[in-house]
Parts: sequence; structure tokens; C-alpha cells
Amino acid sequence: MEQRRKPIGMGTLALLVLAMGFAFNIQWGKEQFQFSHYLFDYLNWPIYTNGSQGFHLPFIAAIVFWVATVIIARKFQMNYGAKLAYRIGSFMLIASVLFFPLYGVIWLIFGR
Repeated sequence: MEQRRKPIGMGTLALLVLAMGFAFNIQWGKEQFQFSHYLFDYLNWPIYTNGSQGFHLPFIAAIVFWVATVIIARKFQMNYGAKLAYRIGSFMLIASVLFFPLYGVIWLIFGR
């Protein structure tokens, strides 16, 4: 019996979008470079909602990557890596949408 591999295609692109979403907020190198902070500073947007504390807005901006990952992986599920990208992207999307407001409520109650 011949075992066939899944083809590399548009669904594989979901893995790249997922990696870009993680790279968007990860600190890199000894300088702790973070692309999302650099981009927000360049556009003169605040990084936090309340000065140096509050909601981390680049975390919210990363939701765009999770949504794109889920859509691409769902549409092209027969390609290599699409199933993994769909599962991880879905988890990150659910975590971002559900846990982020919960964090905000906890911060409002106990953070002051």
C-alpha cells in the first residue's frame, strides 16, 4: 500500500502566517527587540491603554494573524501543515478573544 503525502500548497501558508503572528510579539536578541513595539512606536500609537500599564494593544493586533491562519487553514485543509496551523491558530484566537477580556476584568478589579 502506497502512502501519499499531503501536497505543499496554500494551506501550508497558514503555518507561515502563524509563525509571523508569534514573531510579531516575541522579544528578539539581547536588545529585546519586539517588532510590534517598534511598529506601534513608529506609527505613534500607544503600546498600553493606560500609559505604561493596562491592555497590551500589540497582543490585540496579533488577533489579525490568528484569524488569517484559521481562515487559510480551514479553506485549504488538504495541504501539508494546515491541520496543525488550524488547531494552534484556533487555540490562540480563542485564548485571545476569551481570556483577554477576563484579564481586563481582573485588572480593573485588582489592579487599582
